[in-house]
Parts: sequence; C-alpha cells; structure tokens
Amino acid sequence: MIGMLPPWGAFALPLALLLQPVVSDDYTTTNNTTPHDNNKDCGCYVVSSGADSNTPEYFQYYRFYDFRNLAEGPGQYTKAPPLINNTQNAGEESVWDADVLNSDAWNVDWGIQNWSKPSTEDFPIPMVNSPANVYLLQNDDANNAFTYLTLRTSRLDDFQSAGEIENEQKNLMHCSMRMYGRVSGSKGAVAGFFTFYDDDNESDIEILTNDATDVIRYTNQPSVDKEGNEVQVASVAPTKLPRWDDWQTHRIDWLPKNSYWFLDGNQVAANTYSVPRIPSYLVMNMWSDGGTWSGNMSVGDSAEFHIQWIELIFNTSGPVEGPGGSRNDKRSMDLLEKRKAKGCEVVCKVDGVKQIGTPEVVSVNKSAAPGMMVPTWVVLFIGAVGLWVGL
Repeated sequence: MIGMLPPWGAFALPLALLLQPVVSDDYTTTNNTTPHDNNKDCGCYVVSSGADSNTPEYFQYYRFYDFRNLAEGPGQYTKAPPLINNTQNAGEESVWDADVLNSDAWNVDWGIQNWSKPSTEDFPIPMVNSPANVYLLQNDDANNAFTYLTLRTSRLDDFQSAGEIENEQKNLMHCSMRMYGRVSGSKGAVAGFFTFYDDDNESDIEILTNDATDVIRYTNQPSVDKEGNEVQVASVAPTKLPRWDDWQTHRIDWLPKNSYWFLDGNQVAANTYSVPRIPSYLVMNMWSDGGTWSGNMSVGDSAEFHIQWIELIFNTSGPVEGPGGSRNDKRSMDLLEKRKAKGCEVVCKVDGVKQIGTPEVVSVNKSAAPGMMVPTWVVLFIGAVGLWVGL
C-alpha cells in the first residue's frame, strides 16, 4: 500500500515534475523521442522475474508517471464530469482538465484516443473513444489526499462511449510495466492494461466487471484461431485474487520467451504462448461493445478505471515511433545511442525501494565497457546471494 501523501503545500510542484521523472543531462522533457530516467546515476535497471520470481532481468530505460499530486488543494477534482450524451459529437468532445491532460508535459508521453469501431454480428454495440472520458478525480480524505487518472465508459442509446490512452514510446522491446489502480462501476465493461502492436502481438491484463471481483484475465493474443475458435492456452483467469475494486499493483513482465503477470508483488500467471515478437507500446482503456467478452452494459450505466501511477522499465528496438516510424530519424537514434553508451556501470533496482518511483543504486562497476548491458560479475554476484538486490 502507498503511504500517506504530503500536506497540501507539496501540491504546488511544477506540472512537468508531476507527470514526468527528473531526467539526466542527456535528455530533455521537450523531446518526445527521449526515454526519461528519474535517477541520472543509473546505467541500467534490474527487476526480479522469471518462473521462480527471483531471476534478475535487466533493462536500459525507466519512466514513472505519478498522477497522485495534481491538485492545488482539497476539493478540486472531487466531482466526476457528466456522462457523454446523445446530442454530443461522438469522439469529438474536448478533454476535461485540459491544463493537465492537454499540456505539453502530458502530450510528450501520452495520446488520448478518439477512434471508433462499428457494430458487427459478434460485437453489436458501436464503440466510440472520447477524450471527455479521460479526466482527474481526487480522494476527498483530508488525512490521505491524492488525485488519480480516470478512464470511463458509459452506455448511450445508440453506442458505447469509451476511454483510452496510449503511451508515445512505440518501440518497447521487452519490459516490466506496473500500474496501481482499481475498477468500479456497472457490469458489462472491460478495463485493459496491455502491450500492443497488432492482434497477434499483444499481452493483456483485463478486468471484466461481469466477473467476480476476485477474477482477473491474463492473455497473450491471439485468443481465437483463424476459424474463430477459442485458443485455450492463450488466456488464464485465476480466482481468489485480491479484489479488483480495491487498489492493487498490476504488473506485466514481457520477456523474450515468456510472459509473467503479477498482482501486488505475487506472480499469478505465466505463459509461453504467442509472446509478443515485435516492438510495441503500452495501452490503457475502459470499454465495452456488447460482445460476449465485455458483456452488454445497460443504457445509462457507466464504469471507471482509476490509476494512481504507472511504472515502465524497458528495452527498445528501432525508432521511438515504432516499426512504422522512420528508421532514418537520426535525432531519435542518436539519443538512444547516448543512453546506451552509458552501459551498465551503475545498476539500480526499482522494487523494494524506499519511495515508489525512485530507483536505488545497488551496485557500481566502473570497469564495465560502454554498451555492456549486463556485466557478468553482476549476474554471478546476484545469483550467489539470492535476494541481494532487495526485491
């Protein structure tokens, strides 16, 4: 659980510092091709993963997006915006809280979606993503006040209004991504936290409000074959988990040959089927389409996905814009090479730290050659002393 936040005076921090980590001298927050590190001393980051949850895995880049401290005082975001209605232009509504959610600090890393999809025989309710379904809310407990990002979906007479955001780092090639969130509201909705390139390269955490509150779905796509039959090995849905309508830490570890899923620090699922193979990006959404997976939400009902923070530890492949971007973008590649040149002289951990979102140095190897991702001595040393990194 996250500890109590500082008194209201601490909420006067600059917006860019709340939405983005402190960065090293090699990078600027004004360039969306830039991986952001919030500890300039770190050369690489180690997490504990694998089948035994104790195998060290190494990554080059780190970001932490903190939505907890965005209010200037109590009562600022305590009322949810009104639901989308039938008279509005579907998908063209303005975002709420634009001073935050349409700021330069936000837009450098996140894109709020407004695409739509028509109804089909299998998915009978048209769906439209609206920027107005992405907004801030605030806990009104004066002793433990915090804000959180909200994604909402609601059912109108003629369509389902949904909310989705995408991270602009489109070239993730393996990662450990975490999110502290909860889901609430009516039946017939899906909250998603996942990596995506296409329908054959996607690794999901999905919370269905039709499910019992102790069930979460963990899937590597495709979950159906070319004939439309369910692929049994694609998805697992463990039961007796902590309630998803309470705050939880959700985590996906996408590794070269394995996918691992964690809940509140405990591994709850694993899969070797269809592990993503192409550079991807992080997506979060709250949606429904009336299909058998989401269920059919009743007209006038709604559901919300609340997120306090997102943590992303990752490696990259190709341009920041993803496989569809320009590989001749010299600016993007030069920045990545500068970061890579630091090698793994200084190893930092991200789990078991004093303050979530602040990596801590666990080892220094000044003899490491530039570009060396994992010094052999680090692997041997960690293997010899087990949980030495404090994960």
